[in-house]
Formats: sequence, structure tokens, C-alpha cells
Amino acid sequence: MKNKTKISTGGLMLAAVVACVGLAPTARAQFTMSYEFNSGDGLHHAGDAFSGPMRINLANFDMGSLYAPMALGASAGYGAGGTGTQSVSGGIGTLDSAQAAGATGAALQSTVINGAAQSASLSHEDSWGIAQIFSITDLAGNLVWSEGGKNAQLTIMFYGEKDFYVNQLANGFQEINGVGMHVDLYYQNKSEVGYTAYNATPGSGGRTGPSGYSTVTDGNLILSTVSTSGFIHNDGTLGGLATEFASTYNATSGGTGQVYLNVTGGSMASAFDQNYFNSPFVAGQTADLFAQFTTTVTNKSDWLVSSNDPVTGAFVPVPEPSTYGLAGAALLSGMIALRRRSQKRAKA
Repeated sequence: MKNKTKISTGGLMLAAVVACVGLAPTARAQFTMSYEFNSGDGLHHAGDAFSGPMRINLANFDMGSLYAPMALGASAGYGAGGTGTQSVSGGIGTLDSAQAAGATGAALQSTVINGAAQSASLSHEDSWGIAQIFSITDLAGNLVWSEGGKNAQLTIMFYGEKDFYVNQLANGFQEINGVGMHVDLYYQNKSEVGYTAYNATPGSGGRTGPSGYSTVTDGNLILSTVSTSGFIHNDGTLGGLATEFASTYNATSGGTGQVYLNVTGGSMASAFDQNYFNSPFVAGQTADLFAQFTTTVTNKSDWLVSSNDPVTGAFVPVPEPSTYGLAGAALLSGMIALRRRSQKRAKA
């Protein structure tokens, strides 16, 4: 009986060690956010874990399709006053035939319409690009992640967006509405073997596939998102409720744009999937992230435009695997202590 007790206790201790140590490498590979300085309001100190609403600051380069100028107020595709078949796919087909130039380096990419994936052969994409995140702050501006502070790199590739409606505005601007934009976020620890620094210089030549770009998508995929409808326009306004991505563009000065995104995957999906935004037009419709940007025409490589833009949302970290391991180890240690105590009482 005494030997059996030793074996059982040894087994419990071994399990505790496995739970505590065996999962730790996975935890170290995770992306985390923590305050890098004491906050101005005195509520947070350097090193405190961050949770809550956030602002992601990034710089991006974009490729996009161009459309010939139309009469002021004229429109094409599916939408209010559009000329195409009254469906999103019909509008995509109409604008494909009206393009002055396609998105450089465009790839056949499946589009998501109302949550359903459409055939990649529907058309080539109309917007794609890359970005680098240089900082993340809370909404008060306190730094919770920076490339230098965390010795890590966050990069983004967005792709697959397809235009279905264009409207001619004044002063040479056009509003373009689209669907199916995918946005993927990658993480690299700069200390890891194989780290590659972000580089936008190759332009469209750096693209390695529909969702791949050298120096951008070679890290760990921590977040995948896709654009969502019901946020930008009400029914009957321009592209209507179907609009997931909207931009205004002038060939000489750039423009503005916006997109709402929902989390679809990635190793950190649960932390970003917070339903932070509610649709003003559709009851119960939510989104996790919102990107609003101002573009300028760029002469870097063959990129069409560039921008420095914020993305807002919320981040609520989930316990890392090592946390569960430590909790398990503590529980097992407690069980061992209780067992030894009961044995001593029995002997007494």
C-alpha cells in the first residue's frame, strides 16, 4: 500500500510538471498587448496587461481598379440609380466591363457576399494591398503595443474586394462600393529564426498568390477577417445595405474609405471577436473592427495609393495555454498536499 501511494504521488507530480512546463512554449509564441509606459491617468502601469477598446495605427499601400469619368450624378452597377442587373454579382459584371484599368497584380479570389463565398471566377479583385502596424494604443492614446517595445512585427494583407457600384461625384471624385474584402494579420517575433522585415518596395511583384505577399504573410496568422454589410449605407442609398467597402477616389489627389470587418479565424480570433460595433441600419448586425482611411496618390513602386490609417475595435485576451497549465499544476499540488495530510492523520 505504501509503494502504491508513492507511485500515485509521483504520477501526480509528473502531471503537474507537464502541465506547467510543457505548454509554456506555446504561450511564449502568442501575441500579447501590455502597457509600455505608465498611463497619464495613473490607472495603468508599464507591464500591465491590456484589455478593452483599442486603436490600431498602420500604414498601407493599395492597388485598385479605375473607372472612366461619367456625367455628374451618373452611376453604374448595382445600387441606387445603377444600370446593371439588380444584384451584387450583376453589378460586379457591369463594372468589370467598364474598367479603365484593373487592379495591378489582381488575382482570382473568392468573394464573400452576405456571408456566402462566391466563385473566384466571378471576376478579378478590384482592391488589394499590404500594411504594417507600427503601434496600438488604448482610446486615451496610451501605448500598449509597438514594434520596438515588443521586438515584434505585425503585418497585414488585404485582398479579394470586388466593386459592384460606382457613382460620379463632383470635382472628379467617384464613390465606389464593393464586397468581399479579406484582411489577414500576421505576427513575427524579431528574435525568431527566419524573421523577415516588412518591405513594400516590390509593389505588385511581391505578391505570391491570392492571399500571399513576401515579407508580409510569412509570419504566424493571428487574425483573419472579412468585410460585412449593413453598416455603411442604408437601403436605397448609393450601393445600399449590400455595401461592405466604400471609397471615394480622385486620380490626382486620392480620397477616403471605410470598411467594417468580422473575425473569421486566426490563432487570436477569440481575443478580437468582440462584436464591438452595432449596425445603425440592421437590428442585431454586429462587426468587430472598423477601418477608416484617407489615401494619397503614391509614386512608390507601382502602388496606386498609400495611407496612414487607424483601425478601431476591442481586444479581450483569453488565458494562454500556460495559464491553464499553471492552474492545473496548482490543483495537482493541492491534491498531493491533501493526500499526504490524510495519510499522516491515518498513521496517527
